[in-house]
Amino acid sequence: MDDMGGDQLYRIHESASAGRAVELRYTPTVADMAEGLRPHGRSKAGRRQRLPFVLIGLVGPGYAAVLVAQDGGSAGSAAALAVVGLFGWAFVLSGHRIMAWTTRGLLTAAGECRAVVDGEGVTVDSAQGSTHLRWSALSCYAETPATFMVFSGDKRVLGGVLLPKRGLTDPGEQDVLRALLDGKLERI
Repeated sequence: MDDMGGDQLYRIHESASAGRAVELRYTPTVADMAEGLRPHGRSKAGRRQRLPFVLIGLVGPGYAAVLVAQDGGSAGSAAALAVVGLFGWAFVLSGHRIMAWTTRGLLTAAGECRAVVDGEGVTVDSAQGSTHLRWSALSCYAETPATFMVFSGDKRVLGGVLLPKRGLTDPGEQDVLRALLDGKLERI
């Protein structure tokens, strides 16, 4: 407890729920996006989306080994199956980097962004336009050492909002943003 009427964490949660808005200004990068997407693999939706690539990674080389062991199969077919399996594992292990790399054009075109997180949702203004997502359209968020990533509620696609911590004007705003996100979304 302190002289200000309650412990610090309570005051942070109270200010976030009292309608306090957090503003970020940043220019998104592919590295930010890769870091923000990495935790998605730990979520139920992320595991479900990776499952086909795990199966390809297991079945492709396994079937290739069977073809080679039977000694009647084509070496070209076995090699192709092994390569497909390796691509499956590459996506399982580096999918977040691959997906981030595919957004490089959008991130470059966005230029400098201004994001506001408040009691209504998340609003992002960029050179491409403005987007407002209500909390009901979002499902969860993840925090990494350099980013907050807010994920959409659509289980069929991976979408969301990247919020790099370097965009905060004051390091103390991290706690307010975290409290606001905790009050509205599930943390993964």
